This record gives sequence, C-alpha cells and structure tokens, in this order.
Amino acid sequence: MRNLMFRLAAVTILGLSVAACAESARTDAMIANVTEATVVKPDSPLKQSMTIAEVTGGEETSPLWISKVDNEGFLEALTLSLQQHTMLATSNGPLTLRVTLVQLEQPFAGFDMEVTSTVRYVVEHQARGIIFDETIKHVHLQDFSSAFVGSKRLQLANEGAIRNNIRLFIEHVIAASEQDPAKFGGAVPTS
Repeated sequence: MRNLMFRLAAVTILGLSVAACAESARTDAMIANVTEATVVKPDSPLKQSMTIAEVTGGEETSPLWISKVDNEGFLEALTLSLQQHTMLATSNGPLTLRVTLVQLEQPFAGFDMEVTSTVRYVVEHQARGIIFDETIKHVHLQDFSSAFVGSKRLQLANEGAIRNNIRLFIEHVIAASEQDPAKFGGAVPTS
C-alpha cells in the first residue's frame, strides 16, 4: 500500500512538472546588482561610455517546451545592469559592446536544476578597435526548494546563470580597464 501511494505521488509530481507552462527568463531577475567588485570609480574610462550594439544567440521560449533566454530579455537586462553600474552611455559612447549567448546548457529534468551560460562579450573602442574580447562561462544551481514545479526552477536557474554571467563581465571589464586605462580611453596614471 505504501509503495502504491509513493508511486501515485511520484506520478502526480511528474505530471504537474510536465503540465506547467514554460516561461521565458524574466528581465528583472537577470539584472546584475552592484557589488564591491563591480563599483565603477568616478574617474574610470568606463563611466557612461558603453553603447550596446547587439545581443544575439538567444532563443524564444515555447510554452510547451522549456524556459529559454531570448535576445530582447537579455538585452534589456544587460542595458539595465550597465545603467545601474553607471557604464551605459547616455548617447553614443566611445565603447561599443557586442554580446553573443554562445550556449545555455540546461537539464531536461531534475530536482536541482543546473544551468551553464556561456557568453562572449566584445568591447570595441571607436578609435582603437577591439579592446576586450572574453567568453565567460558560469554555472548556476537552483535547488529543489526554490520552486515546486520543475519548469519554474529551470526559469530561475536560467535567470541566475545570465545574471551572474553579466556580473562577471562587469567585474572583468572593470579589472581590465583598471589595469590599462589608456586602452579604454582613460588617462594614464602618473607615478
């Protein structure tokens, strides 16, 4: 009897997980928050200097399949992240950013959802050409306790994978600009 009840419960859970409609990753959940490592200094050449040219590689979500990250949502999250970090230019800035979502590795099913985002970020200076070209890979684990329905856990895992990938880009481009400010259009520090 106990075995039968367990099987019925498992079938019910699986049925609910499959029956739930998949939703795209939400823009507001993919915005990278400001941290100590992502603060842009007032004299940084990154301050209000970046224009986003394009975001490619995303996929639309089919409600009958699994949650994805689309180009429009990624672009909006990236724009708001750069704005929040005071890196977004108010008009055409000297730096142009091109982003490609190379891969979003997702599980088909599971209790804990692990999503790996691989994103290429290319920053081009209007006078110097490409000054930053890095592919960042980030693994995000969303545990079972975060949402009962599997499609919702996958959506949350997608959002975390992209949010943290954007945060890592901001950290890396800040570090690169501090290491060589002249390359990014800033003043060369005097000794």
